[in-house]
Amino acid sequence: MNGNSMYEVARQRVAEQQRAARQAGEARQRRAAARGRHARKEATEAVATPAIPDFADEMFDAARDAVPAPRRETTRGRHARSGR
Repeated sequence: MNGNSMYEVARQRVAEQQRAARQAGEARQRRAAARGRHARKEATEAVATPAIPDFADEMFDAARDAVPAPRRETTRGRHARSGR
């Protein structure tokens, strides 16, 4: 009788572990579904960002007026002006 009771306790423990694993899996699925619904709600918001040019010359073509022209330096026997 002692052997049967130990077997029964072990069987019940395995059944409880399987039930807990099944519930955990279902909970993971529900959380994933909720994250998907939440992501879809946020994805409907459109974000308008300008395209980033591939090359520097394309970047400067788009902003031709925004880029200052190089300074003209006087050559009165001095080196080029520093930023000081």
